[in-house]
Amino acid sequence: MSSFFGGVRGREDPELAAGNRRTRLHYARDVNDQRALADDTPPIRRGRNWTWFVVAAVVMAVLGFAGSRGAEEVPITADCDTPAIAVASSAVTAGEALRFRLTGPDDTDYVVTLDGAPVRGDAGSRVSYTQTAAGPALRLQQCLSPTLLLATPAGDGPHQLAVLRLAADGTTSEVAATTLTVSGTR
Repeated sequence: MSSFFGGVRGREDPELAAGNRRTRLHYARDVNDQRALADDTPPIRRGRNWTWFVVAAVVMAVLGFAGSRGAEEVPITADCDTPAIAVASSAVTAGEALRFRLTGPDDTDYVVTLDGAPVRGDAGSRVSYTQTAAGPALRLQQCLSPTLLLATPAGDGPHQLAVLRLAADGTTSEVAATTLTVSGTR
């Protein structure tokens, strides 16, 4: 009896195996099958335990990648009245991703700027931007954005990350800002 995982193959009758081998070789001689005659040794039957090992290794690699992929959310309380911005850390190292979140009314378009220049935070497909004259604008879902990623600005020192409210006529007004300090630029 064999198990589901292929551990036990069952008992083979040695007389039956020898008879089958003789018959196979007899037929091979009749048709002059040199390949079968050269390969007259019984094949080595190996288990498929390595298959389970490979499957387990792939599953562990996928779980390890998925577990380390996303960092925790930037803490901010949803506020549907007052716009605000929160960063994961106000002191960042050059070359690392800057993580931030926005909150505010969800019926307003917002433009995020870094040192006065419009930027686009990346959150995959969870946020969509519309191109405007002021820069890429986003709308919040349920008064809160997902954690957005942005390249750390070049140059050591303080940098301002600001949120601008975009009016229907295309004008902007700053509604929230935070200062972050960059270090480690070479």
